[in-house]
Amino acid sequence: MVADERTRTAGIEKPTWTGSRTMTISAEMNRVETANGARRVLFVGRPGAGTELTRWVALRQWASDRGMESISECEGDVVCAIATEDVLDGLCSPSDAMAMQLARARGVPCVGVRDAHVLEDAI
Repeated sequence: MVADERTRTAGIEKPTWTGSRTMTISAEMNRVETANGARRVLFVGRPGAGTELTRWVALRQWASDRGMESISECEGDVVCAIATEDVLDGLCSPSDAMAMQLARARGVPCVGVRDAHVLEDAI
């Protein structure tokens, strides 16, 4: 998909890919809510020690501080998916691969732990 092509589903603008791992996210993504009003962030994978783990913990706290529910399975309405680098590289469990496949099929913005600052700015 090129940067100018956008699709809409139920009033939600899908992310626009402008490169292999670069995207823009509509502010409308902030309005996706579950039936009980809670927004959900899908966390996929098991972070390695060091910087990735530190960032993972900070992202989960960031989501919690904004009233978002952290989930590990792609169920219900999901605002975004944050995955470890191993998951993005395909080095993951079948359940992690399925979670990412479902998220992508639904048009959920998916980013790695390292690039999640894009989501922090958009949500």
